Amino acid sequence: MEALLKTGKTRAIGVSNFNVRRLKSLLATATVVPAVNQIELHPNNPSPKLVAYNTSKGIHSTGYSCLGSTNSPLYKDETLLSLAKAKGKTPQQVLLAWGVQKGWSVIPKSVNKERIETNFELDGWDLTAEEVKKLDGLPDRFKVCGDAWLPIKVFFGDDE
Repeated sequence: MEALLKTGKTRAIGVSNFNVRRLKSLLATATVVPAVNQIELHPNNPSPKLVAYNTSKGIHSTGYSCLGSTNSPLYKDETLLSLAKAKGKTPQQVLLAWGVQKGWSVIPKSVNKERIETNFELDGWDLTAEEVKKLDGLPDRFKVCGDAWLPIKVFFGDDE
């Protein structure tokens, strides 16, 4: 990737699903620090150690699966549902606002036109510090995306 960067055909390079151990290994030999580490981020998988490490190295965190997935356990959480209701927002909007307010990029996925439009309606409101803290305090931990389909294990659960 570094060679491609030197050609000028790309302006930045990044990684995906790198945990702290893999980032340390990469940074031990890399001449370019990745611009971004794309990882699963939501209140039930906040990865505080990994995000802090990314930040300490100047690596931006981008959250995928920030809305969970179809029938995600995220949408059964009473804290999330009550916050959304109190704000007059969808649970998805609350999840997106939570990630954005944490300083991350969020990349929600939807094929539904109305949901895509609703996901953009984040301007003009914020979660309070107390509301963010409530979402930060959700006790259940789970990943929406697993690595069972991959030939090697990439998720080690060591990013809390």
